[in-house]
Amino acid sequence: MDVEVNLDTAIGSGDPAESGIAGGAELLAFAEAAVRGAPLDGPRSVLIASVGMDGAAQAAATVAAFSGLVRVADGTGIPIDEGLASASAEIRVQLDLDSFAGAANSDLRAVVGGGADDPMSLFGGASS
Repeated sequence: MDVEVNLDTAIGSGDPAESGIAGGAELLAFAEAAVRGAPLDGPRSVLIASVGMDGAAQAAATVAAFSGLVRVADGTGIPIDEGLASASAEIRVQLDLDSFAGAANSDLRAVVGGGADDPMSLFGGASS
């Protein structure tokens, strides 16, 4: 898959229309509404018009999965191990992940530099 994605849009600092993902603005609006507990009727209808029913169902499943995983990780206090902390330093800064409450479960002060230009490399593979 040869797609360049603008991760700044995921944290609200970029133009969602320039995310690099088909239906990116609609996906972001739906995900934001879902995780914030806002009414979903409007964002869901716009998302379905943009990416179709199957795409909207996949988006809803992804939001639900991530929401559940975050709750489990936060609830159990799972820390980031040193290797992943080092490898993910750059992307954590870009997405401001260290500002979330769950970051308190890991000692990230000693992690310097590192980072990965390709997020999939954090998991032992390449995205292209």
